[in-house]
Amino acid sequence: MALTSEGDPVLFDDMLTRYLEYGGMPAIASLSTTQAQHSAYMSGVYEAIAVRDIVNRERGKGKSAVTDPYLLRHVAVFLADNIGNECSSNRIAGALTSAGSKTTNKTVSSYVDALEEAFLFYRVTRYDLHGKALLKTNPKEYIVDTGFRTWMAGYRVTDTGRLFENAVYLQLLYEGWSVHVGKLYGKEVDFVATKDGRVLYVQATDEMFASETREREIASLKSIRDNHEKIVVVRQGSYDTDIDGIRILSARDFFL
Repeated sequence: MALTSEGDPVLFDDMLTRYLEYGGMPAIASLSTTQAQHSAYMSGVYEAIAVRDIVNRERGKGKSAVTDPYLLRHVAVFLADNIGNECSSNRIAGALTSAGSKTTNKTVSSYVDALEEAFLFYRVTRYDLHGKALLKTNPKEYIVDTGFRTWMAGYRVTDTGRLFENAVYLQLLYEGWSVHVGKLYGKEVDFVATKDGRVLYVQATDEMFASETREREIASLKSIRDNHEKIVVVRQGSYDTDIDGIRILSARDFFL
């Protein structure tokens, strides 16, 4: 059992909240790590990735080379701010150009590819559950560590739900699942995970206190007409463990 410096036990919910904000980098895993220490560490790690692993490696590639560390940072911040959202190079280029960083979708595509090759972000493709085929358009991006996202956003932890969704995605990867985003007749399933012939449908949500929230979260899972396992992972609250054959898991049960 983890203990605070005063010898008090650290509850799982407190550890999860801290993980969502500060991430899981081993060097700053101490419960006493301050925001200033976290910021200095994440800044150093990002600079090492951006300069050594990306910009220096890309030099000499020609027109498609990633050579502007400032534009790279802008693209990374945009992706970090939009984890779990559908992203396209056109959308990113338009947003950055409007904000004063004029660029093109082709350039953005090269920069996004470089960030993914450095394993700072993961591209998650969409899967059409009706047509049983991968979709080439509008993938989603998730970040390798939630602490990077918090640092890039200036420690504005206002959308814990998306950070939690990102954490669920990382846990599925850790457990060896191949993960896609599910699409079915306009509805979306957060994750379609496959491993060793198994298929797992996963919804991740911050809470389901209101009945309409519960119905919204399970609606897409209920519309899937097969017998593969379906679960909803919830960060806060206590609920029935089964709703119409769909398992409801607390964050503690899912991660531990």
